[in-house]
Formats: sequence, structure tokens, C-alpha cells
Amino acid sequence: MTGFAASPFALSASYASLLGVNAAYGTGLNGRLPTNALISSEYETSVTPVGATFAIWGPIFVSQGVGTALMASGALPMAPVAPMWMATWACEVVWQLVFASVPLPAKSADDQRKLVSLVPAAGMLVAAHTNMVAAAWRLTEHSASSSILRACFVDFPTGLNAGWLAAATGIGITLVAQHIPAAKQTLAGPNAGAVLVGLLTAYGTATTLALSSAVPGAALGYAAATGIACMGIEARETHAERVVALQVLASGLRSLPVLLGLAYESLRGANVQTLSKKWESMLHILDFV
Repeated sequence: MTGFAASPFALSASYASLLGVNAAYGTGLNGRLPTNALISSEYETSVTPVGATFAIWGPIFVSQGVGTALMASGALPMAPVAPMWMATWACEVVWQLVFASVPLPAKSADDQRKLVSLVPAAGMLVAAHTNMVAAAWRLTEHSASSSILRACFVDFPTGLNAGWLAAATGIGITLVAQHIPAAKQTLAGPNAGAVLVGLLTAYGTATTLALSSAVPGAALGYAAATGIACMGIEARETHAERVVALQVLASGLRSLPVLLGLAYESLRGANVQTLSKKWESMLHILDFV
């Protein structure tokens, strides 16, 4: 996106549209629209985090709102992330509209009809995550222009949103899988939560390390979102028969303090080599490997 697409007006309008759509489906407009809470209750998965986990959208929206105001006013440059933020928001808005088109109640339609909505919804989550990760990588190319304001209201929300969208993508794909008979046991089975936590932890660790040297604010945001998502998923795993799943979950969660610690160390100026050595030693102490 260039030109008008990255103008202050376009950025502000995109953010306003995001808030408007989310507010509409968050409240349901007095019964005129299905709320996300209602849809999620009808389309639960074994990896859906506990409800309180979704409060992460509050800090995401607020910090991105401040960042939008700073960029639109000229206090911060728009070039590094504005186009990717707008692309992410567009994907999130489309996801919301598509996700809200699922049949309600769920039992009123067959799997084929549900997949008509769930597959493109999952695709929008993949696209949203890809765009926000691209924004984080763009920030690494502009690390010389970093400041406290940018770290708090551009870098951090970029990482926070990207990290949460990684988890949301995993949940969306699991939701699709549980409506495909051939994939139910492998991708949406009883151990799906353990697998997703393990993947998010590994992917989150790699992303945090990659971002930590140039944009520690984004690294910290990504690590925080990964930790919140994994703990929310772990809290959902309450069935005693899932002993193996819980063991894997516990192992993954033990690495999350390390993940956050690495991001914190990066804020103090540690380089990638130092962080990598600390990661290896901490995992050894935790008996993770």
C-alpha cells in the first residue's frame, strides 16, 4: 500500500472501521447481530482459550489507537508499519464478517455449510497474521529511528497483535479441521491443545529471538501474547484423561517465563548471540530438552 492508502486519513479511517465492526459484534446491537461470545459458544474447540484470555484485545486496540494518533499527527513516521497495519485491520474486519455468517445454532447446518464460512475465516486469520509479522520485520529495517514513543505505541502493539493472531490462526485451523471427518482425529483430537501450545511456544520463541535485537518492543509484545494465549489454552484443558496432553502443555508453559525473560533482556541491549546462549542454558536448567 502506498500513496493514499497510507495517508493519515486512510490510517485513521481504517482504525475507526476496525473499532466500529468489533464494537458492533461485541455488543450485538441489541440482538440485531450475533455476538462473538454467542458464536464461540456454538463453535467451541479443544484449543479455544478461556474467555478472559480474549481481553487481550483491549491493550491491542488501545495501544494501536495511540499509535495511530501519533502517526496520523506526524509525531511518528507512518512508513514502517502503516500499510501493514491497515492490511491487517482489513483482514480482521473481513474475518469478523465471515465468521459471523456461520449457521446458528450450529446444529442447524451440516459440516459442508459450516466450512463455507469457516475456511475463508481461517484464511483471513492467516493473512492478518502474515501482514502484522511483515510489519514487525519492517520495523527491524527502521530500528535507527526508534524512540520510547515508537517502542510503546508502534513496536509493542505490532508484536502483541502478531503474537495473538498466531494463536488465533491455530484456533481457526483447528475449527476447520473438526468439521472435516478425515482431519478430526489428527488436527482436532484430544491432544490438539498440547500440540498447539507446543507449536506456539516454538514459533513464538523463534520470532522473539529474531526481533529482540532490532525491535525489543515488538519482541516483548510477541512474547507476552504467546504466553497469554498458551496459558488460556492450558486453562481450558480440564479433563483428567488428557494426561499426555497436560504433560506437553506443562513443558511448553515452563518455557514461557524464559520467553518473557529473553524479551526483557533484549530491552537492556543484549545481542542475539547472548540471548541464544541464555535460552539454551535456561532450557537445560528447566530440563526442557
